[in-house]
Amino acid sequence: MKKTLLLASAVFVAFLFSSCVKSLDITVSESNPLTGSWYVSDASAYDSYGWYSIDPGLPGVFTFYDNGTAQYSDDNGNMQGSWHMDLVSTGYYDSRGIFKTDTHNNFQVQVSDAYGGNIDLYFDDISFAGNSQFVATYYDGKNIQRFTFTRY
Repeated sequence: MKKTLLLASAVFVAFLFSSCVKSLDITVSESNPLTGSWYVSDASAYDSYGWYSIDPGLPGVFTFYDNGTAQYSDDNGNMQGSWHMDLVSTGYYDSRGIFKTDTHNNFQVQVSDAYGGNIDLYFDDISFAGNSQFVATYYDGKNIQRFTFTRY
């Protein structure tokens, strides 16, 4: 009888512990490095003679939100739109003007206002220099353009 009671108690205790399961869901949110406000701190182009400075005509601040929306603000007002970055495997020129064919990110920004003004930027490559700067390049068939964005 004692063996039966001891065995029943052991089964009951084992059942209690096996039926109570605690679970803890941990969600790790990796923030997109583009999220935040940026301004174009430098722009240059590369041709057969080398790199030279250009005026990008973008004196304002871009704000990129984690949900893919974008805003551009300058002295003329605000523009709203979207940004998109994809991982691609195509040929491109990097920030030093070297042609490569590996996997990389491209980057696109499209913003506009209610008055017909718009900014459409497409970059073949984007590379980050820590959290405070990224460089985006575009090849137009003749020249390579390089835009350096700095965190605002």
